[in-house]
Amino acid sequence: MNETESQIQKLPAAPSDDAQGEIILLVSDFARELASYVEGTPDDNGIHQAIRPLNKTFASKIRSTAPKFSPFERQRSKPHPPPDFLPLEEGETDRVTNRNGTIYVDEVMDMAEK
Repeated sequence: MNETESQIQKLPAAPSDDAQGEIILLVSDFARELASYVEGTPDDNGIHQAIRPLNKTFASKIRSTAPKFSPFERQRSKPHPPPDFLPLEEGETDRVTNRNGTIYVDEVMDMAEK
């Protein structure tokens, strides 16, 4: 008899007569937990802390696909040196000094006319 009672207690609760209320309760509990997770936590287990390294890697890979475009013609010398602050803001140091594969404006115009 005791064994049967313990097995009965392990059974889930009976379905509610208010199914709509149960669904609203489940959704609101989920939304509350998700909001606290997304809001951020001060420890290393928060979502922002977990995403930050992946975000930096993704951003650098996206930036590396940008073509090296020069608004000057290939034959003309550049009137001004490239600004030093841009690569430092982007976290890159070799993009300004490395001009291999640069696309110049006169080349773009030649390709457009063909």
